[in-house]
Amino acid sequence: MKRILIFTLLLALPWAGSVSAQQEMAGIEAHVQAVSYHNALGKPIWVHFSIENMTAEPITLTVPDANPTIPSPEVGLPISHVFSGGKTSAIHLSSETGHMMGSPQRVPKTDEAPILILGAKSSVGTMVDLREHFPVLRGAGRYRLTWSPYGGATTSNSIIIHVTPLKQAEIVTDEGKLKLRFFYKEAPKSVANFIELASGGFYNGLHFHRIEPGYLIQGGCPRGDGTGIRKDGKRVPAEFNSLPHKKGSVSMALLEGDPESGSCQFFISNTRQKDWDGQYTVFAELVGDESFAVLDRLMALPADEFGRPKRAMYMRSVRIIDAPTDVYPGQR
Repeated sequence: MKRILIFTLLLALPWAGSVSAQQEMAGIEAHVQAVSYHNALGKPIWVHFSIENMTAEPITLTVPDANPTIPSPEVGLPISHVFSGGKTSAIHLSSETGHMMGSPQRVPKTDEAPILILGAKSSVGTMVDLREHFPVLRGAGRYRLTWSPYGGATTSNSIIIHVTPLKQAEIVTDEGKLKLRFFYKEAPKSVANFIELASGGFYNGLHFHRIEPGYLIQGGCPRGDGTGIRKDGKRVPAEFNSLPHKKGSVSMALLEGDPESGSCQFFISNTRQKDWDGQYTVFAELVGDESFAVLDRLMALPADEFGRPKRAMYMRSVRIIDAPTDVYPGQR
């Protein structure tokens, strides 16, 4: 009874405005954000939907064609408000080229959607697993999502969601295979850069051109001396993250003093190096006992005083393959 009494008193106040279908939502913004923009087939696709009141007054939000009686008892954005598109779906899902992917299924009823009272300078949101509502997302593809709630009275930013089998890399050396698990969430641009280069055969036949005994091996230079970059000159912005540099960590190599100089070269750490944390982008790590045994053999190869291996350490091939399910446990 206490909660109902509070809501009844709130309804009696002189609200600054009420917004429903097709009304201009001045000062109200809609936002969408994916928990992960790279999602494995068969896994949930969680997206956060939120409404923000940018004004200095509270506002009352109602769903088109609904007949609510009391404000929402929920703490958060009611699911019926997420799907408050009126005669069309509020969630617009399309291919990157703009081809619409159809209407959602299992849409919650909106005819009794509650009133939502949003305070001044505040926001409210909720998480939705879109696979439960859009069967098309159960297949691989790249999808563009935009949200237009309250009958299209406001429109969110657009996001691109990737649904693919998650990948891993396999580097074949003369000492054996190194298998890499990617950190999609922490370093998406660096991961995409590596996958793009490897898929195009860029790394095949290149060397690990540098050994720092006990510390790292470095490779991926097309010139073989540490001075080369991608042929197209593309740079990868730094994605410094909280991942530690430890044995098996794979990071983007940079020019000294230039955090935006990432291109094609990378290094694999052989020991824990706290000083490197937050200075280089960790984008992958070795997986499997064989990978660490191969790293040990590579690190043991003789090098000169400048860290140049005394015999060529070839990357015979670098392949991108589908990852087994146990490589990314719990990955969304």
